[in-house]
Amino acid sequence: MHTNSPHYQEPFDLLNPNIDLHSSDFEKMDKLEKIQIEVSTGLEEALLEMEQLKKQSSSGESEKLLDLCKTNIFDTITSQFGLASLVIDSRDGGNVTTTHNFEKGITSNAVDSKKYEDFQSNNNGTKKWQDVRSETGYDSPLANLRKKAFQENEVIIDQYTGKPLPKDGRTHIDHVVSAKEIERNAATNLHLSPEERAKLATQDENLAFTSGPANQSKGDKSMDEWLDGEHKKSGGTNAKYFDIDKEKAKAVDQKARKEINREINKAAVKKYSKELLTTGAKDAAKIAAYSALGVIIRECIKAIFDEIKATFSKFGEESFKSIFKRFKSRIKITIETIKSNWKDTLSGSIEAGVTAFLSNIVVFAINLFATTLKRFVSMIRAGFVSLVQAIKILVSPPSNMTKEESRYQALKILTAGLIGAASLALTELIEKFLLSIPGIQPLMLFPLPSFGGEQRTVSDAIAVTLSSIAGGLLTTIVLYMMDSFRNSNKKAKLQIQMVYQSGVVVEYKIAQSWFALSDAYKYLEVKAHETKEVLAQTHKAISESHERIQNSKINRKNAMAALRNKLQ
Repeated sequence: MHTNSPHYQEPFDLLNPNIDLHSSDFEKMDKLEKIQIEVSTGLEEALLEMEQLKKQSSSGESEKLLDLCKTNIFDTITSQFGLASLVIDSRDGGNVTTTHNFEKGITSNAVDSKKYEDFQSNNNGTKKWQDVRSETGYDSPLANLRKKAFQENEVIIDQYTGKPLPKDGRTHIDHVVSAKEIERNAATNLHLSPEERAKLATQDENLAFTSGPANQSKGDKSMDEWLDGEHKKSGGTNAKYFDIDKEKAKAVDQKARKEINREINKAAVKKYSKELLTTGAKDAAKIAAYSALGVIIRECIKAIFDEIKATFSKFGEESFKSIFKRFKSRIKITIETIKSNWKDTLSGSIEAGVTAFLSNIVVFAINLFATTLKRFVSMIRAGFVSLVQAIKILVSPPSNMTKEESRYQALKILTAGLIGAASLALTELIEKFLLSIPGIQPLMLFPLPSFGGEQRTVSDAIAVTLSSIAGGLLTTIVLYMMDSFRNSNKKAKLQIQMVYQSGVVVEYKIAQSWFALSDAYKYLEVKAHETKEVLAQTHKAISESHERIQNSKINRKNAMAALRNKLQ
């Protein structure tokens, strides 16, 4: 084959200084090698994971389900969905009395209950309004304020008409927002004392000079109600009869109401902040202590159950002394484990305390607009714990966890939280059932040591435990089904991936074979070229030898001829 043939390529020479000539070959070889490595690695991982899934036989899964039930039931009993709900006070309306609940007579403490009793007695006719007005002191400062105004001002202007008023008994000071309206407001009664309510009614923005007849006509009515109301004698509106400038009067009313609402809101924020901090701190301390105690209890009971199980499995093979020694050794190991994990326990306790504090705020926020019943409060608190844990794993998943896995784990946490919260709703039904059983009612009503203001009974503890068991069973089954379904899907995807990757591997093996054949053909082509060169050189050498032989013959003939001539 000639060297200038279009199919001929120079053999690859590592010593060739023109590296650019082979750069494309380098890139192709590098990409191919990387693809082959990725395919091989992916297939190896898929096969390994598939092998692990195959190991989970149906009999092993049944045993795993029983173990999960045992673990989850005990965890549920000792968690926020179980006995922890007895530690924190759960009452209708939450731990902080909101205005919304106060209007319905739902209060969270004795002080607010007393306020509601006074509020009711002052406004349902139990007490005469004039007595309430006098006791509270709504009118006490008015006489001195009017006298002072007469002394300091040359002219007194009617703030409703804009006209001058006489400096005598015909000029009155009106509560723009009436004292009765302030006294009948649930928010003022909840957040302000009687003295504070009186001060609120007599602040400058809520006092207006007007004529005596207009003041008496307005009475306890609101500004809009009075202005548009019918005057008894004239038949027209009060605004027309008293020559009221409605824009002036309404502006004075709006300013007064704005200031009153501002003061009420300030008092509400102060009261809410203080009570949220106090009740939240108490709940946080209780749940933090319970959380640490729960870890210790769980570890100890788990160790005891394991040893009991081992005792039954070896029944008759061990002496009592050996069993006691084994139990003692296991408890010692458990204590050492608890000691070594004290940092994790402390961290978990602090986290549980913070979560309890925040859940108290969530319950309060809901009660600003809607009243939560006692069991619903427990459900919100427990559900909030699951929500926080789910958000935590989504925002900051473990370093070895993929995003897809973190989302799945968050879904499992939320699912468990919803089931646990729903199981709390069964508590009250179970408790009523226990109290209805003849003969055991006295036992069910036996009081237990209380961690809060609410007295707990045996029926409380049993009802919570039974509902927790139900919740733990249901949670285990649902999560187990979720895992099984996910594993099935994952197994199917892995099989598809294996088939696909097998095809990719075959394609690359064919490509590798093609390249190997191509390299072989190139090698043969190079060898043929080299052989041709050798043959050409051999031919040249033979030609040169033949020429030398011919020349030698001629020289020999000439020498012989010369010799003959000499001999003759």
